Amino acid sequence: MKAPLFLKIWLAVEVIALAIHLGGFPLLDADEGRNAEVGREMAATNDYVMPRLDGLPYLDKPVVYFAAEAALMEVLGPTALAARLPAYLFTLATAALLFWFVRRLWGGDTPYVAAIVFLSMPLTIAFARTVIFDSALTFFCVAALIGFYLAIEEGALRWAVVAWVAMGLGMITKGPVTLLLVLFVALPYAFYRKRVRALFPLLGILAFAAIIAPWVWGVTRVVPEFLRYVLVTETVERMATKALKRTGPPWYFIPYLIGGAVPWSLIALFNWKRVKRRELLYLGLWILIPFVFFSLNQSKRPQYILPLLPALALIVARVWDEVRVRATAIVLAVLGALLLIAPLFFHRAKMKPEIAGVADETAIALGIAFALGGVIAWLSKRRELALAALALPIIALPLLTQPLMLGVAERRSAHAFVTELRPYVTPQTEVIGVEAFTGSLAFYLRRPIVVVTEDASELTSNYLIRRYAQFTSNPASPLKPLPYFERSLETCCPVYILRNNDAKRRALLESRGFRRVAEGAHHVAYTRR
Repeated sequence: MKAPLFLKIWLAVEVIALAIHLGGFPLLDADEGRNAEVGREMAATNDYVMPRLDGLPYLDKPVVYFAAEAALMEVLGPTALAARLPAYLFTLATAALLFWFVRRLWGGDTPYVAAIVFLSMPLTIAFARTVIFDSALTFFCVAALIGFYLAIEEGALRWAVVAWVAMGLGMITKGPVTLLLVLFVALPYAFYRKRVRALFPLLGILAFAAIIAPWVWGVTRVVPEFLRYVLVTETVERMATKALKRTGPPWYFIPYLIGGAVPWSLIALFNWKRVKRRELLYLGLWILIPFVFFSLNQSKRPQYILPLLPALALIVARVWDEVRVRATAIVLAVLGALLLIAPLFFHRAKMKPEIAGVADETAIALGIAFALGGVIAWLSKRRELALAALALPIIALPLLTQPLMLGVAERRSAHAFVTELRPYVTPQTEVIGVEAFTGSLAFYLRRPIVVVTEDASELTSNYLIRRYAQFTSNPASPLKPLPYFERSLETCCPVYILRNNDAKRRALLESRGFRRVAEGAHHVAYTRR
């Protein structure tokens, strides 16, 4: 079998593997449940401008991902598959973009290598299967960075315009961080090449404004303080203060960058000097500047560095024909051996029962995959087979971790709880969450929930938390202050959802004749019916 045909087949295998069990486990709280519920409400209302959570404005993130999942829910229904599918499709689109770019620059087999490497990175796979915005942001950042590189090197106006269009779409996907991830990389390179003007065509800037302005105008009509919230709270406070409680040490991202791109991060780390100087400068800036910025940032989440992984894939593709893979293969084999013996020590770890029940079989399956991939890569005489062997254990993750994901979902999703509760909820039933709300709870109930809360923290929205008094003072709002709970006891037939450990309120409901009708990992439901 000729190498290009083998690589084509293997690339197709990766695309299929990435989709395995995509909708096969329930939405996980907090991020997946919340983001999916915003998309579900957007589809239900056909309002593709204002994101809403439990009927309230949700301004913590812009509109693109919500609109994408809402559009798919219009076709597929409000399911976990529809919610996750945009992340998967954006990931494939990024791989296709890398393929096109590498074919244009280097040709040969390198386009296949770049796409295969990118699709077989653990972080790529994780966030291609998660209802979160970073796969979409990565696509737009890659499009913009490629556009600016071609504009600088070829001097063609159209590529800079493409870059500004991509940045505009990135801005309404995840906000001003797009400018950092793109312009802070392209500008130093343009200075080095003495072609800064190539980055700022008037047509591109106008296109950027034309993409952003209509959505900002539409939201501002409903929420006049929108821009201040985005620029001050969601940008300045997130980056410069600890207000959002997502801090971490300066070295926080190092294990995520290395482990999140293993085994390819090892190849890039030991072979980057083989890349030509000019190309290495751009790819180095692509990785280094965002990495340093996010490391100094006061808000840290693993997915922030997802846009850096395409640059690693490009480095690996550029050097692949010259590198030796034996050391990397040994690392994979050793990881496999460690996973195989891990069950011997699991009894010492404090695991939840639903995780402990599948931990052994998951570790053994992953251990076999990693060991097999490492051994094949070590012994292989053909580079394309070594490439596939190194990718094998990573692309097997969606298949082999399915029992583990189902176990995680037992504690981090309200799906099973809602299934038990649904017979007691009619379209006319008022559902009241007493300091109890999750996105997956609302998503699977398919209805708004009255939330009795001290501070609105249950909705995990910085915007709503900061406007708690405003919303709880509005009689039409689903947010209610704590005294609402006892007042509501005099109404007919609501369903109450409480936290499992809320012993005082549970006792009060039981003394008033309410009976328990559903219980999950974190919540319990009561009704008189």
